[in-house]
Amino acid sequence: MFDSDEDQRPQWLVVTSAGEAFWIPVEQVREVVRPLGLKAVPGAPAIQAGIVNVRGAIVTVLDLQALRTGERAVTPGSIVLLEHGARPIGLTVDTVQDVRVATPDQPDVPSDATVLDAVALCARHLHSAEERTR
Repeated sequence: MFDSDEDQRPQWLVVTSAGEAFWIPVEQVREVVRPLGLKAVPGAPAIQAGIVNVRGAIVTVLDLQALRTGERAVTPGSIVLLEHGARPIGLTVDTVQDVRVATPDQPDVPSDATVLDAVALCARHLHSAEERTR
C-alpha cells in the first residue's frame, strides 16, 4: 500500500446557489444525487424543498437558497446528501462544481471563498415530531 498525503489534506465540495459559491467540507458529504423524484410536502415551510427517496430511505431536503435568502430556488440542479447522525439531510444547490483539495501552496480555502457548515445550517431547521411536542 502507498501513503498518500492527499488523503490527509482538507477537501471541500464546491457548490453554487443563487450565483454564490460555497465550500462544504467533504467529511460532511455522503453523496450527491440528482433531484429526480423530489416531492414537495404540502404545508412545509419555504426552506423545505421536499422529500426524496434515496434507495428506500425518505430524506428531508432543504433549499440552500431559501435558507440564505428566504426565496426558493427555481429549479435545483443537485441534492447534496449530508451526514447527520444516522440519517442524511438533503440540501438543494444550483450546481456542484468540483472537489478542491488543499495544496502545500494553498493549505486553506481562498480568502474570498465562503465555507459552509452545511450540517449545522440544516440541522437547526430539522425537528422530529417528538421534538416539536416538547
